[in-house]
Amino acid sequence: MRARTLGRLLVLLVFLGLVALLFRLGRGGPLPVGGDRLGYLALRGVITDSEELVQTIDQLGRNPRVRGLVVRIDSPGGAVAPSQEIHDALVRFQEEHHKPVVVSMGNVAASGGYYVACHADRIVADPGSLTGSIGVIMHVARIDPLLKRLGVSSEAIKSGPYKDLGSPTRPMTPEERRLLQGVIASVYDQFVAAVAEGRKMEEAAVRRLADGRIFSGA
Repeated sequence: MRARTLGRLLVLLVFLGLVALLFRLGRGGPLPVGGDRLGYLALRGVITDSEELVQTIDQLGRNPRVRGLVVRIDSPGGAVAPSQEIHDALVRFQEEHHKPVVVSMGNVAASGGYYVACHADRIVADPGSLTGSIGVIMHVARIDPLLKRLGVSSEAIKSGPYKDLGSPTRPMTPEERRLLQGVIASVYDQFVAAVAEGRKMEEAAVRRLADGRIFSGA
């Protein structure tokens, strides 16, 4: 009976240890591998915020026992600024703390997901992983045809000519389109420059591939 009880206790302790390890993997942090440790982070889903990941990356960078970082990415992208902030935190990890970064791509690591990945020392992907989609897009919906059919009109009282830029209740003017296209072009140039630096490519070579297309890991 005592042997059976001890056996059950051992199984329970092993199970709890695995649960704790998986919980740590989900949150990100150092893995207990020998005296020195390997950091692990998971980036999943649409990128809308960077604060927690950036803080974790910086903490791992300052930890003298962490010798490198593995980042698992399964994300179709998301907002520009958070993607850039995570990317920049990984660059700091490499250049200020002189530690390597390896990215493991899951099902998809595209657009902002690839922005985060592009400066890694090594990128590993399955043949079926989808990546690329280097580019920037902005959607502006229009409901003014529907409002017209319903007999509803809208007026804007604004402090400047562009305060209702992108309003769905009216057509976009040529000047507004030019302004928004300029913003898109600026962010696109930043994306291309980051990929060129991270993958050690000429910007012209990156631009030939950076037309929004996706690539498989094969």
